[in-house]
Amino acid sequence: MGKQKEGVDKRTARKMIRSTEGCAKSITFERNNKSDDVQLHDLPNDILGSILSRLTFRESSQMGLVSHTWRRLWRSCCRKLVFTSATMFQPGNRSIKHTRTNFAMRVNSFLRQLRTHPTLNKFVIKFGLRRKHTRHVNRWIRFCSVSRARHITINFTPGVKDFFMGPANSKYIFPLNVFSGPEGSSTHVRTLHLGYVCLDTTSSDFMIFANLKKLTLHKISFLGDLQCLMLPECNSLECLSISFCSLPGLSTCQPLQRLRCVRLHYCYLKKIELEAPNLTSFDLTNQPIPFVLGGSLNVMEANIKLLAKDSPYGDNLDYIYTELPAALSHVHKLSITSGLFVYDQLQGFSKTSARFINLRHLTMYLPLYGEPKSISGILRLAYLLELAPALEELELHVNGGGVDVGWALRRNMLPYSHNRLKRVLISGATVWEGLMELAYYILRSANRLESMVLDPKIRIGGPQLDGWMIDIGRETIKNIFEGEEFQSIITIL
Repeated sequence: MGKQKEGVDKRTARKMIRSTEGCAKSITFERNNKSDDVQLHDLPNDILGSILSRLTFRESSQMGLVSHTWRRLWRSCCRKLVFTSATMFQPGNRSIKHTRTNFAMRVNSFLRQLRTHPTLNKFVIKFGLRRKHTRHVNRWIRFCSVSRARHITINFTPGVKDFFMGPANSKYIFPLNVFSGPEGSSTHVRTLHLGYVCLDTTSSDFMIFANLKKLTLHKISFLGDLQCLMLPECNSLECLSISFCSLPGLSTCQPLQRLRCVRLHYCYLKKIELEAPNLTSFDLTNQPIPFVLGGSLNVMEANIKLLAKDSPYGDNLDYIYTELPAALSHVHKLSITSGLFVYDQLQGFSKTSARFINLRHLTMYLPLYGEPKSISGILRLAYLLELAPALEELELHVNGGGVDVGWALRRNMLPYSHNRLKRVLISGATVWEGLMELAYYILRSANRLESMVLDPKIRIGGPQLDGWMIDIGRETIKNIFEGEEFQSIITIL
């Protein structure tokens, strides 16, 4: 091999790889007259193994093409297997079609080269495979189990449209029982990411992933109950993420003491009952449903995106004012996304004794629908001050409507004294007449308000305002608050 003048590092190995792109070649390096220079392959195997471990999967596997010595070293040091379209097919090479059959043949050929089962840190398969490829995938999963892989990703979503969950009868059935066989063990698995497969949790000989820390399920069909997968022995679970999975509900029969983060997106759940005393982050995208986070007093941040109700003209404000403070009473930072219908007929809303007792920062993204000149429909948001007595920062981002001009404040609502609110931001401030009434109500109610930013631009998705409409919006705000005692607090963007 060639002489190394500046030491052995990752950059040197990458230069060698570029010389071996595609297949092994005869390589000639310029020799140095100094006989005491060290050749790369003369270094101790632990140093060479450290070099290989810092390369990408494709680069490290190409090092095995240099010589028999490097192939033996690569086999003994292989700690990650990543099978994707990018690693199994030459970039830019159009002579080989990226078909599922060719992908399976290449993965099988690659695994045969390893001969023995190394202890793996990472095992990844990401390709659009289906149930008809079970014979191949089962072989790979068994290899993964015997190799005691710690971080496993089986993702067959490539080629599936964004919101399409797919029929269960076409998805590969992930063999959970493989990890409880005589050669396999589930105790070594730390993270498990499954995408577009079918889970059969009814197997009686399945051993729970006792040391699993992170579980991600995306577009999964269930044969059985999810609780069988994670309860009651998954006490090490720290992060749970489920998206685009049809689940009737999610509940726990025992507390998950280490669970810190929960993300549930588009699962069409009917109920949620979680016992997670140390939960700090909760992220939910769903229709309004009752949920209970029993004993979760440490939730620092929550993101709630509420899908539209089935009933016409029914928004989610009642749910926001009753269910959310009951379930997230101790949250510190809360983001809510929900459509809001604004009509004079929608003046009332439900109230509850529950409060966001620790809420400091509230952000609301509100696509508005209805009558732009309705005042009472918007002023229902004033109840937020009473609902969050410790609130310090409030952001309201709205869209819909246009720019209303030629109206004045009615000032017909008594203020509610709030002693903590310091900063307020309202974007899309002039697209709905009632927003200026709401801003004026907050100005009179917040005794310690330091700044209120009124932005006529729309900062969330939807139709945007033209430049001249934004200019009119700025002039409208100036005219409304001209001469008011709050001018030193108000900033117009």
